[in-house]
Amino acid sequence: MPDIFLAPKQNEKRKMRDYANESHVNIFSSFCQNPIGVSFQTQKPHEVIILFLRSHFATNSSWIIFTVILLTLPIIINLLLPLFRIDFFSSPTVVRFTTIYVLFYYLMVSAYAFISFLHWFYNVLIVSSERILDIDYSDIVVHNMAEAKLSHIEDVRYTQSGFIPSFVNYGNLFVQTAGTEENFEVRSIPKPREATDIITELTEKK
Repeated sequence: MPDIFLAPKQNEKRKMRDYANESHVNIFSSFCQNPIGVSFQTQKPHEVIILFLRSHFATNSSWIIFTVILLTLPIIINLLLPLFRIDFFSSPTVVRFTTIYVLFYYLMVSAYAFISFLHWFYNVLIVSSERILDIDYSDIVVHNMAEAKLSHIEDVRYTQSGFIPSFVNYGNLFVQTAGTEENFEVRSIPKPREATDIITELTEKK
C-alpha cells in the first residue's frame, strides 16, 4: 500500500507556517488545506504539505448501494422461496451446502466492498511546498506514485459538469507539467476551483 503516513510528525515544521487554515484529516476527508497529521515517506525536513485531495466521498455511492443490494439479496431470495413452494432446506446435505455457499458469497461481497473502499482511500493527490505527488492505487499489491516539482508545472485547470457535480461541488483537476514529467489528472475532487487557485498560487511563487 502507498506509504503516505510513514514520515515522523512535523510539529516543528508547523511552527514555520504562515497559513491561517489548518484541518485534521479523518477517514472521510477529501479536501484538506494545510492538513494536520499527514506525511509521506520521501518528505524532506523543510517540506510542508499544503493540500491533501482525494475523490469526493459521494463518488462511493455506486459501490455502497451495490454492496447493500448484494448483502440483502440472499435474504430476499429466502423470503420469496415459500411463495413458489420451494424448500431447499429439507435435506441436511442441502442445508450444509447452502450454508457454505452463503458464507462464501458474503465473503466475496465483503472483499468487493473492502477493495472498493481502499481504492477510494488510497488514491490521493498531495501538494507540498516543493512538489505534487499523485498516488494511484489499483489493488492491494499494486500502486503507482508520480511526482513533479512545482516549478515544472505549466498549467492547472479543472472541469465541473453535470447537475450532481455542480450541486455537491466536485470536479476533475488537470495539472500539465513541462518536459518529460507526467501530467496529473485527479477526478471528482471537492472544491476543484479552490484547489486550482491554491496550486496556481504556489507555482507562481516558484
